[in-house]
Amino acid sequence: MEIPESIISQIDELKRDTSSGANELALKAINIIQNQLNLIESPNMDLKELLYDLAHKFIKARPSMAPLINSIGYIITSLDKFTKESIVNAIKGYYDEQKRKKSLLELNFKTLLTKMDLSEPRIMLISYSSTVLNLLLKTKDLNFIVYILESRPKLEGRKVAQELSEKYETHLIVDAAMGKFINEIDMVFIGIDSILRDGSIINKIGTYPLSVLAKSNKKPVYAIGDTFKYNLRSHFDLPVEIVKKPKNEIFDKYNPKLSIENYYFDITPPEYIEGIISDLGIISITNFLKEIENELPISWFKQFI
Repeated sequence: MEIPESIISQIDELKRDTSSGANELALKAINIIQNQLNLIESPNMDLKELLYDLAHKFIKARPSMAPLINSIGYIITSLDKFTKESIVNAIKGYYDEQKRKKSLLELNFKTLLTKMDLSEPRIMLISYSSTVLNLLLKTKDLNFIVYILESRPKLEGRKVAQELSEKYETHLIVDAAMGKFINEIDMVFIGIDSILRDGSIINKIGTYPLSVLAKSNKKPVYAIGDTFKYNLRSHFDLPVEIVKKPKNEIFDKYNPKLSIENYYFDITPPEYIEGIISDLGIISITNFLKEIENELPISWFKQFI
């Protein structure tokens, strides 16, 4: 069964999406699968080939987006047959699993804040992470003071600043000002796009220098995200490419002798991260990696290499 053009268009849109967070992209992929299922009338048709074809296209569209790939893997490995009803039930199970992870993440985030014993935690953020944003908005009884980097070139930090400023004292600063304000804060929270096999973290460009700066000033950096952020390409020693983005987002008056370097992501080595706040607890990156194979279906990905 061929994938219809309407679904291909949705996958292309997913590929071009530069504003959604990693978890949001995963949910969009699951929604595309649901849209495909809605086009199928027969409840008993074997849809294995179709589902695998969709999985290939999702992985090709966003090869380094770990939550999307792990979400697809969770659904595939939940199936003993590939009928419409079975896939619908697997998707329901996926949403239940996401709720469980989210609940544990919220609990562990509160535990960290309790241990910090700060009535007004002063934090620095970079870019847009739906996970970090939602945790902060849901927190009660604490009055955060937030410094958010605007996050060039797409300026996602502005969106975060607008939302958080409705609840907390919020300072929007240019990326280059991180050093000026680093001693105003207690800690740094960063989102996670992917965690690599060596414990390095892929996140919005600027995360690496921010983490180095924070550590040199004795400000702990906590990465926040669940086990679905583990990068299976890295696990199987496949290259994880940081793709160069359009030049004109940086400067529109270039010439052949001017090289314009525009990247959305960078890689932060694990030694600059105090710990990961995840569904597994508040743990070191080393312990997170030890637990990951017990938490994630991994071997399924071999057939997509």
